[in-house]
Amino acid sequence: MGNGIELIEVTFAYSKKKPVLKNINLRISSGSFTGITGVNGSGKTSLIYLFNGIIPRMYNGIFRGDVIIDGKNTRDTDGALISKKVGLVFQNPELSLFNLTVEEEIRFGLINLKMKNVETRIDRALKSVGLTGFNKRDPQTLSLGEKQKVSLAGVLSMETAYIVLDEPTAMLDYKSSVELYNLLSGLNRRGITVITVEHNTEFLLKHADNVLVMNRGEIIMEGKTGSIFRKKNELKKLGIKIPGQI
Repeated sequence: MGNGIELIEVTFAYSKKKPVLKNINLRISSGSFTGITGVNGSGKTSLIYLFNGIIPRMYNGIFRGDVIIDGKNTRDTDGALISKKVGLVFQNPELSLFNLTVEEEIRFGLINLKMKNVETRIDRALKSVGLTGFNKRDPQTLSLGEKQKVSLAGVLSMETAYIVLDEPTAMLDYKSSVELYNLLSGLNRRGITVITVEHNTEFLLKHADNVLVMNRGEIIMEGKTGSIFRKKNELKKLGIKIPGQI
């Protein structure tokens, strides 16, 4: 196991205009389940793009500070090595599925990263997400929930230490969302670090150990999930829904 993700004095702007992330200092412990919430435009997606090197590698912009993953600075680490350590599941699974079968979807990333035991990894990953036997299925014929699980299986096949998800329930119905979060909790119990951007605070209260609240590019609250969600007045002012169980 690694020792976590650390951001030190990180600021990022897509252009010379206002930065989308401002002076971020953050540490996410290895093995934790961390939720990130905040209203639209608060910087949540940009933040998680730092975790696997999409920022600054794929987006030109003004980047200052350091992102450290298991003791290694992403500035000095090959992008493929970061991908083997940190897997990212995007909000809309349909945008990341483009092969003819489920197994080809998962194989694509494994081959690109020159991973070994490809077929075993595919079968193991599909079993982990409850899609055993879906190998030859056409991804486009699957439900949104199943497509999201295929995307997650692609990450699991690489046996990454960290799984990062960008609003994974945004396009799912409630039943599929519950199934996905139960699956994520199971993976976390196996020692995988889970980081999820999520508007539905009910899921975060039930599953996340820690929560970050973002506003205007800054982390304005951080701590144990229950403690954060008990700050009802502050959260209401930010437009964040208070979980019903609090």
